[in-house]
Amino acid sequence: MTIHEATLYGDLVHYLRDTCATQIAELKGTAVEFERKTLDEVIRTWFFTPQDQLYGYTPQKVIRNEELGIENVIPADRLGDMFDHDCPICEAMKNDAEADITEGHSHGWGFGLAPDMSLLDGYDPEGWEERWRIEEERMETHRSEMKKEAEAFPLVGADDSETAQQVSQQQAFLDDDISF
Repeated sequence: MTIHEATLYGDLVHYLRDTCATQIAELKGTAVEFERKTLDEVIRTWFFTPQDQLYGYTPQKVIRNEELGIENVIPADRLGDMFDHDCPICEAMKNDAEADITEGHSHGWGFGLAPDMSLLDGYDPEGWEERWRIEEERMETHRSEMKKEAEAFPLVGADDSETAQQVSQQQAFLDDDISF
């Protein structure tokens, strides 16, 4: 999400709040300001209610952490939620993260909010298609560059089983043998 997008979504929330407050006030015969305050309370409640898709954090906490430069770290008891269980690489990453958890030590797996689809995409499907066409081109270019680089350098440390496994997983990714 871009800064402009986030700002405009905030403006959209205020626009919808004001429009709804006006319409509700007309229907109920109440003051627009009263209905606006009622809707503001609904919004405020949402900000301070833990959200499952935020691994139990509140939107307020996620936003304030980001403003302060504090990473939003997935709680240890929710770590399994972020990894695809059908993906061997994801499963290995999950196992490594869980093994890293000790008393008083965070596993360090943070999360960001970058959905594949934004609110705009639902209203602009042509723009969504174009965006992902460009993203796929960029990913393919990056993969090709990584593959060329990998072919140019000799394999170092392949005698170590863990390194060999990591190299094998990366090579499978570059060869497009593993899909996510």
